Amino acid sequence: MKHSFRILLVNSNTSAATTQQVANAARALAPEVEFTAIEGRFGPAGIGGRADLVISAQATLEAALEAAPGHDAVIVACFSDPGLAALREVLDIPVVGIGESAYLTASMLGARFSVVSPGARVAPIICEAVHAAGLSSRFGGVTLVDDSVIHAADRTPLLVEGIARAVATQGAEVVVLGGAVFAGLVQAVAEQSQVPVVGSVEAAVVQALALCRLQAGRAVVGSYSRPRRKLMTGVAPVIAQHLAIGGEA
Repeated sequence: MKHSFRILLVNSNTSAATTQQVANAARALAPEVEFTAIEGRFGPAGIGGRADLVISAQATLEAALEAAPGHDAVIVACFSDPGLAALREVLDIPVVGIGESAYLTASMLGARFSVVSPGARVAPIICEAVHAAGLSSRFGGVTLVDDSVIHAADRTPLLVEGIARAVATQGAEVVVLGGAVFAGLVQAVAEQSQVPVVGSVEAAVVQALALCRLQAGRAVVGSYSRPRRKLMTGVAPVIAQHLAIGGEA
């Protein structure tokens, strides 16, 4: 099958297993697209708080800038979208995050959406991200499920139970599965749920592909215009190449 576009998937943590899971889900959803899947070279194996997020944002920025040439779009495959805004400043191709893509997609399917996610410490980060996306009035909140769901052999029952709680307690009309580790599970979970279920990786694949097809270009003025080069010390060569005066670290 001829590939219509090339899309880079960047897992912001260092888990090769999660990278493969994301790649498998993306290829199953869009077999006509050529996907390149990579993870950060440094940082945490999973993002569980703000310090992890800062480290992973730099890892994502470096990995994406190195691998982006030759691709038509980039997907930041981490629900907290680390480095997303920075990449939009620097790259000339569309960059989407699985978190933002999921929120926007969910808001098209119902008046009120909630997120089902493990990890109590990430709940405030999710709330802040929804607010930044301008969707606070549509947001029911975060329904937490036990962290064991990440490693469970069958994660469907725990996710279905979490979705039911989001509907009952938060008035959710649509529920987002909050995490790259849930890539590929949305169909099985949705079949046992009473509301639409949005997989974050799947939403990002569709959004990235739509932007490729629209050929709308990138912002050239305002907050996402290309940043001015400046003196930098000790940064990775690929960051210096894009952002430092003279292209030297």
